[in-house]
Amino acid sequence: MEQESDEFLQHFTTSTDSFLRQHISTDQLEAAFTPLHTSNRTALWPLMEGKIKRHENTDLQVHIADTLVHCHLLPLQCFSEYFEHEVAPGQPVVKLPADQVPPAAFQIVYDWILDPNRPLEWQSFVAVLSAAEYLRIPALIERCWQYLDNPRVVENAAFYVFLQARRYENVQLQPMMLRRICRFFLALVSTLEFCELSLDELSVLLASNIVAVFDETDVFYAACQWLMYDWTERQGSIERVMELVRFERMQTADLARFCVFQECAELQPILRHPTTKQLVDRALASICARPSSRNGASADDASGRWLPAHRRPTERVRLVAESKETKAYVAGDTSYDGFNEFLGVLREQPNSWRTFRLTEENVDLLEDMFGGCTVSDG
Repeated sequence: MEQESDEFLQHFTTSTDSFLRQHISTDQLEAAFTPLHTSNRTALWPLMEGKIKRHENTDLQVHIADTLVHCHLLPLQCFSEYFEHEVAPGQPVVKLPADQVPPAAFQIVYDWILDPNRPLEWQSFVAVLSAAEYLRIPALIERCWQYLDNPRVVENAAFYVFLQARRYENVQLQPMMLRRICRFFLALVSTLEFCELSLDELSVLLASNIVAVFDETDVFYAACQWLMYDWTERQGSIERVMELVRFERMQTADLARFCVFQECAELQPILRHPTTKQLVDRALASICARPSSRNGASADDASGRWLPAHRRPTERVRLVAESKETKAYVAGDTSYDGFNEFLGVLREQPNSWRTFRLTEENVDLLEDMFGGCTVSDG
């Protein structure tokens, strides 16, 4: 039976070819069967796009903790190197770690893949960045950094981002944000979040040149505040923390007071520590060694021009006392108790740091760095 069928098919093909050669040409056939009107069929991609966006006929389940997301694999593979290389064709289920790809962040990632114009909410920048890095989505990583690497992300906004970055252990973003805190520094010191910084995080913050203070004693007292928050665990860090304080930038009277331990009992363990004593003594010796002007005053100025650069630490950003509260602080008690009283004012008026004004030379410096965003009142 099969042999007869093959013979019939061969005979039919031979007959058709013979007719084609004798009675009609391929050019005639092509002309005859060319449509008079173009096709009005709907394009394929809009139909596919609509089905994908409506989550019809999904072929992949993404499990994150207790959340299940139904997806299409192909769009994910187009943008995500993880789904392109780690997920096998036909694999029905993928499990992702919630600590690196939070469920809400994955939903935003998937929606962004389906719609590149989808906005990213400010609450989600760091979570989405974490998810994009884990899933290896270069285009979305770049988009997140366009939001985060922004001169307007400074001060308290920068610290908010830092707290978010800490949750996802983003070691690139955390120090970057801590180095963007300027006028907000003293307000930050008044918070619990400051006291709960790790030693490494504190080191990044106190090493910054742009934290804004009225005097370097502000930095010293902030360091003491951090140490005494958990004295039992942190007393072993005195040496490292004190080395972050620029004692040579302090007033001579304050150094002399620290040198003879004329400070509250609370600070005595820190002041009497060998490292602190050595740093204070070295700063006093440096001041005494500076040449004086004809009227007997020190000839040193803010630039430290009388001493080699390696012997004069860089000046931090300085604040100008203008408000009633800041004038009272600067002119009043310069002890640790006075510092804590001022922190109490900042806690009661959490937005008062916005009124802090920088010295003129610092304004120019920060405008070059951040386009003036740090020095605005907003």
